[in-house]
Amino acid sequence: MSIREDSPLCSLSVVVVTVYSSTNLINCLTALEQQIEAPDDIEIIVVCHENIKDISGLMDRFSKVQFYRVPGLQSQDTLRAFGVRQARGKVVAITVEHCAPEKHWCASIMKAHKGPYAAIGGTIEKGTQPDTLVNWAVHLYDYCNYGYYLNPILSGPAHDLSDCNVSYKRESLAATADLWMKGLNVPLLNRALLARDEILWLTPDIVVRQNRDIDLSQAVRIAYLRGRAFASARLNNSSLNQRIFYAVFSPFLPLMLLRRLIVNMSRKKSHFSIALRAMPIIGLLAILWSSGEFLGYLLGQRGITLAVTEE
Repeated sequence: MSIREDSPLCSLSVVVVTVYSSTNLINCLTALEQQIEAPDDIEIIVVCHENIKDISGLMDRFSKVQFYRVPGLQSQDTLRAFGVRQARGKVVAITVEHCAPEKHWCASIMKAHKGPYAAIGGTIEKGTQPDTLVNWAVHLYDYCNYGYYLNPILSGPAHDLSDCNVSYKRESLAATADLWMKGLNVPLLNRALLARDEILWLTPDIVVRQNRDIDLSQAVRIAYLRGRAFASARLNNSSLNQRIFYAVFSPFLPLMLLRRLIVNMSRKKSHFSIALRAMPIIGLLAILWSSGEFLGYLLGQRGITLAVTEE
């Protein structure tokens, strides 16, 4: 079976992937607990790997939440797939522990899924973490996809949706289960849905706030590892010729990504100045990501632990 079918369906499942630490998970779960006009039968699923600490105390505090600790140092993709496999929702929403949904997040997701869309995503705003250039660089390049998910945006068809703020119809997940059962990489799943002529929809009404504070040493390590992880996941459904193509062109990625940032941020003038100031760090992170991709295409998952922890 692709996703859980051994019990009655509910309206909405929310899968919270916890990779870095449990510190911000409290804010995320509190925000989910305080949702306005959320479905009465919502289920919340938290998935973490064995290195995440202090989960037992949260189990008592959030007694209605389902907590799963997956053995071993797992990647975000494998944790995400595990959580989705447990889900009973007709709609399955996905976020991460350091993103806090705004109060109408669940209601807005359910309203949007009345439309004919396989997947729906929203915007990612910076939260309460300090306004350092590193935090802004990580927010813009990683969480906002070089400014793509940063408000203001217009509702409409999208070419991608963020793994921090995305939801899928159950039927779309079931139809693509062979692609994500062992590891759910959101960009690759989204591309598969587009290849099936499904519609991805992006709306400014579904908002999460990203609250992760990070220093430069952590940021550069994670950029490299996430590039490796993306390439490794991509190879699962790529031919040898495609693998060679990706490896040859990966060194050109930083220029393409920085161009994307400039184009996106030029339309969002309220954050353009901070994007310019953070540009050197964003460029460094883009280079490290592309280096990780290049080695990922050459080596696959050999010699790398894909889970990234701060503890």
